Amino acid sequence: MSCIPFRCRPPMAMRLVAGLIAFISVPASAVSFLSFDARSLSMGGTGVVTARSHNASLFNPALLINHDPKRLSKLHAHSYVGARLLDRDDFLNSAEDFSERYDDAALDTLVDVELNWEGSESEVATELRQTNGRIRQAQVDINHLSDKPLRASASYGVSFGYPAGRWAIGGYHRQYLVLGSVVHVSEQDNANIRRVTDTVDSVADLYDAAADLRELEGVMVDPDNLSLDDVLGKARNFWLAALALDEYVDFKALYDDARAEQLEGRNVEDYLREPIPEEFFSTIETQGADVTEQAISFARSYGLAQQDRVHIGLSLKQVTFTSIHFEQRIDDFDFSAYNQAPYQQQSTRFNMDLGMVHDLSGPWQWGLVVRNLLAHDYHTVRGDRIEQRPIARIGLGYRTEPLRISIDMDLTRNEPLGFDPDKQFVAVGAEWFLWRNTALRAGLRHNLIDATTLPSVGLGFGGRTAHLDIGVARSGREDEWGVALQAGLAF
Repeated sequence: MSCIPFRCRPPMAMRLVAGLIAFISVPASAVSFLSFDARSLSMGGTGVVTARSHNASLFNPALLINHDPKRLSKLHAHSYVGARLLDRDDFLNSAEDFSERYDDAALDTLVDVELNWEGSESEVATELRQTNGRIRQAQVDINHLSDKPLRASASYGVSFGYPAGRWAIGGYHRQYLVLGSVVHVSEQDNANIRRVTDTVDSVADLYDAAADLRELEGVMVDPDNLSLDDVLGKARNFWLAALALDEYVDFKALYDDARAEQLEGRNVEDYLREPIPEEFFSTIETQGADVTEQAISFARSYGLAQQDRVHIGLSLKQVTFTSIHFEQRIDDFDFSAYNQAPYQQQSTRFNMDLGMVHDLSGPWQWGLVVRNLLAHDYHTVRGDRIEQRPIARIGLGYRTEPLRISIDMDLTRNEPLGFDPDKQFVAVGAEWFLWRNTALRAGLRHNLIDATTLPSVGLGFGGRTAHLDIGVARSGREDEWGVALQAGLAF
């Protein structure tokens, strides 16, 4: 029995897809499937089978073959800009609380001890302990900021698509910047602060012991109420307090100034045996990458019938990958340093994306896209390796005149840049057209690795030749935000 030609070709495409799936390595890769396109962002990040043809090169080059029979031979141009912010460990709220509590005080002022030395011994001791309480609370608050990464990313791009029957061509230029920063509180700073608080405790103990000795003055007028044990006990406590203080403070100098009534304007630091370092050693570490891509894409449709067709697409792209890695002291931190040559290492490589879409009977389609078919390793100026491996995503779409529904799922576990957990997304999106290109959109994205979920919504406005799309996303825990804007024309 002879085969009908368009029934024979799809199985060949299926075998190609099966080979691709087997080729894909499951270990993590350097960049995950994160979209800055407003339509995709508002639909949960989906796009394997539902992206528009002008976005096809960015999502799945097989989609360059337009599924809309009214627009099969129109040139589409498209531009977008978007940004995302990830705050998994509530760093922003912690930093805001810290700023409000200390009114943007410099770190070295948090351990400053200024006292009214003219009060009684008991009053000075009380003030010392209150000061120590503030210092210890500041130390707790500073350490609460440690090791909580904050990750931001931004992107812009332009793309085009031109479907012409069973063939199509497209391309894009895009640039995206991903940066993650984390505070590392130095143990040396903690040790310095502990030494300050231990010193202040010792000074307070000495003043308490001195206050006890002063109580003896009141009972000296009535020796019958004075026991030798009381005198020796209070003297012994004073002596032990002085010995303990001598480990931290030049007690003799302090005592001499006290006797000479020369303590006015003096601080505890003036008598320390080991002065507090003027510099802090805590740092902020920043990692990320600035990536620029230019691609040209081609697509071919196989099959004669409107249904049960297979579309294959290929993107050839040049990738300029600039790794970023630097660490600076907190008091010298300059965010703009990410753009300085000493902290960057640049490489330019060739790569490819391959995708397919299969039109099933009825309103259904399914598809697969594999990005970065060629594995590459990049390095930072500090010698760290960033692995870029093929990543794959599969999608299922439902398409009717007013409604689009899409479901995408990552087949690989992906490792993002810049202090963020691994990703393996399952995403669902829906689009309801009110008229022409005017639509309401909503989506939900779930990470299988850490069980986080991100809802999103969006609006699309447009007519026959132009469109404007807006998308926003915010997690329920308010630890991730996203916003994107895009515009396009059809000729």
